[in-house]
Amino acid sequence: MTQLHDALHRTAVVEALDVLGNGPEERFDRITRMTQEAFGVPLTFLNLLHDGLATAQSAQGWHQGASAPAEQVMCSTTVLSDEPLVVPDVRLDPRFANMPAVIEQGIRFYAGAPLSMHDGTRVGTLCILDAAPREMSAADVGLLQDLAHWAERELGYSLERDRVRRVVDGLVPAPVDVPGYDLDTLSVPRDDTGDLADWRVAADGRLHVTVGSVAASGGAAALLAAAVRSAVIARTDVPMDTAIVGLEAQVAADLSAADTVGSLFHLRLDPASGHVVWGDAGHGLAVVVRADGGAAVLRSADLPIGLQPATTPRTPGSLELAPGDVVVLCTDGVLAGVGGLDALVELARTTRGGRALVDHVRPSTTGGTLVVLTRR
Repeated sequence: MTQLHDALHRTAVVEALDVLGNGPEERFDRITRMTQEAFGVPLTFLNLLHDGLATAQSAQGWHQGASAPAEQVMCSTTVLSDEPLVVPDVRLDPRFANMPAVIEQGIRFYAGAPLSMHDGTRVGTLCILDAAPREMSAADVGLLQDLAHWAERELGYSLERDRVRRVVDGLVPAPVDVPGYDLDTLSVPRDDTGDLADWRVAADGRLHVTVGSVAASGGAAALLAAAVRSAVIARTDVPMDTAIVGLEAQVAADLSAADTVGSLFHLRLDPASGHVVWGDAGHGLAVVVRADGGAAVLRSADLPIGLQPATTPRTPGSLELAPGDVVVLCTDGVLAGVGGLDALVELARTTRGGRALVDHVRPSTTGGTLVVLTRR
């Protein structure tokens, strides 16, 4: 991209944040206040760069909401890089020596960290300034980056509302046709849900079905659920005994960063034989209901994604589906509407067909996923 294209894209993203002109917000002021206290500086800014301007979305020691031409602020240089910019004495740096902040306000020290959104767009900076030259240690720079990451998360919430809606809509997979079987599903997405679901026929003809959830708040849950689902899809052709382990390795860092875990139940059906292999990672909301009315919960001792020790192997299970047998998978949102897992099992026993079960559950479900797999 050209610098002009970058600037136009940055402006569009900043406007999409929908925070400009909103006045003081404690969520941002808390960050600049703590940054000022942490470094003992007179001036701290959370600046947004847009449309040729730098706007102080939050400031300590300066005017809240004030704007200046971008070329007159040091942050316009910081935002061009992924790395923090530290200038011990700005009067000795030709890029900044003639700026009004240096000549008119007597600024001698500047350090800033860029603020990036999920797509990599750098929208602004978190910066500190002082009237005296000073040095920063590597630990100081790391602290400034940590505080900047906090600011990124706060700014990102505004974008995530729209993004989450698109993600949640995309979490509902298309129907599939498996000869000899019925796959009936119910997905009622919500903006604040962490449910994930996927069903697809692999290249070898096996049916793969996954249901799970991520225990995080609001938009973060849906975005993390989408990441876990993507990791599931990426392992369609990976053997069952290593698929969940590989998935865990892929998403563990994201889950850890969000201080959360995920649960899932994943099964693979050979339609010709009715043989099913399955893995349960702390989900526990899967049941096989036999044609004669017997039922068993498909649950293992394996822990949720993000909690299983690397030294403890996952333990897949298996079963055989005979004609008339049904596998029911769901998330907590469905159980809340029907009165629990036992009640759902009883409905599966007494309701004729997966479609009828889904139709029975639908009116009481405000959000959740139900999958009913029946061998004809």
